[in-house]
Amino acid sequence: MTPPLRWHSPCDLYTVEITRRCYRAMVRMAHQHLPNEVGTSLVGTYSRDGRKATITGISPLPSDSRATRTTFQRGIDGLTQFFNNVFARFRGRRHYVGEWHSHPYSAPHPSTTDDTNQAAIAQDTRVDCPEPILVIIGGDFDQHTDLQAFVYSRTHGKVVLDPRLA
Repeated sequence: MTPPLRWHSPCDLYTVEITRRCYRAMVRMAHQHLPNEVGTSLVGTYSRDGRKATITGISPLPSDSRATRTTFQRGIDGLTQFFNNVFARFRGRRHYVGEWHSHPYSAPHPSTTDDTNQAAIAQDTRVDCPEPILVIIGGDFDQHTDLQAFVYSRTHGKVVLDPRLA
């Protein structure tokens, strides 16, 4: 059974959606890297008013990424070229929108490290993503998979999104 793929913020500022194709790619990658965590950057689009993000894809796993059963550090090898190609191919209509990673055999709750890293991305003007999305996928990626989405805003801090409000 597919978990909810759309979330909304209680403050009514944000809606995040993941395409089924992107969700399947995340589950495949998470399953392939068991028992370790894994993750990549998110590619997506924004509505004209910027209140809705649709996650349409994930980047390849950088070769310099490091993972254990309970930690993941996404590397950077090849990401600049990947996003330059995405931007050119989609004529500026697809962007870096955040990060995702897995929590194997665990709940999709962000750690203190997750919160710190996402807040740093929001504050980094070089990244040009003032409200990065974090998607965490938990479970065994076979019988049970659970997702949770968050927005880390420069102005609003961490916003927990709720699938029941979508």
